[in-house]
Amino acid sequence: MTTAMSNISFNVTSPPRLPFVPTQSLQSYHISVATNVIIAVGMFGIGLTTDFYKIWYYLKRPKAYGIGVSLQLIIVPLVAWALTKIFVMNDIQALGVMIQGCSPGGSVSNVVIYWLDGVVDLSVAMTSTTTVLALGTMPLWLLIFEKGNNLDSSLRIPFRDLGITLASFLGPLLVGMICSWVFKKKKETVEKIAKALIVLASVALLVTLIVNSIVQPISWTLTWQQGVIVAIMPPIIYLIGHLICMIPQLKLNSKVRRTVGIEIALQNVRICISVLTTTFLATRPRIYGQIVLFPILYYIFQIGYSILYGVVLHVG
Repeated sequence: MTTAMSNISFNVTSPPRLPFVPTQSLQSYHISVATNVIIAVGMFGIGLTTDFYKIWYYLKRPKAYGIGVSLQLIIVPLVAWALTKIFVMNDIQALGVMIQGCSPGGSVSNVVIYWLDGVVDLSVAMTSTTTVLALGTMPLWLLIFEKGNNLDSSLRIPFRDLGITLASFLGPLLVGMICSWVFKKKKETVEKIAKALIVLASVALLVTLIVNSIVQPISWTLTWQQGVIVAIMPPIIYLIGHLICMIPQLKLNSKVRRTVGIEIALQNVRICISVLTTTFLATRPRIYGQIVLFPILYYIFQIGYSILYGVVLHVG
């Protein structure tokens, strides 16, 4: 009996484990979903500000309009790339500068141009056009940047994710444009709604960034090269636009020159941050932390330069 009992063994096995989903990853997923919703709201608001009559007006008089759009989509990214080379930035830092440089004009420029007595209609037409076209030119410039810099495989730009992000921008933007066209007789009401949505989306995106930094601790870094470029890039771009518009053969007045310079210098920081957040935050938080401070400070410097320019212009 004793011998029989001694040969008895018990094989206790653990129940099969369910796939483990880290709480932090789940929180990051929820934040990512919230970010996409916020971006959609913001892009819808931008679409509502589109005035097809103004775009058509300037398409028939393309001199200043064409120069502004071309500078925004071609020269500004080249300036950004040149600055990354001059200041010998590493690939991660340079990527952040390039994404900002490839971003279209922002709605802030429309307000600043109004305050600085520029041509608001021209500004709105350029902003609307570059916002749509940049959804195609941004991936193209980043592809050129990747090939030109021969990026390491660990730093390759996730073009699939970037494409999905930019495509998600296009839907709400087009819906907003259609609504702007359908409700064109209620222009003032539409503009108020659009401005409210843009402000709401901007604040919500900032709150999301703060919440994410708490939920998913990220090492936020800023190098001296990034700091210098943040400070000098807006005035350099403004001067390029203003000087090109001063070519005598173009016969552009001071208001138009000022408008083009400001429009291309004040880029859409919200789109830049949205691209960074949806493309890099969940999968490459280390890269995200080394990039995201650049557009935030870029926005602050844009506003600072606008106020300074306004004071000088009105005092002078």
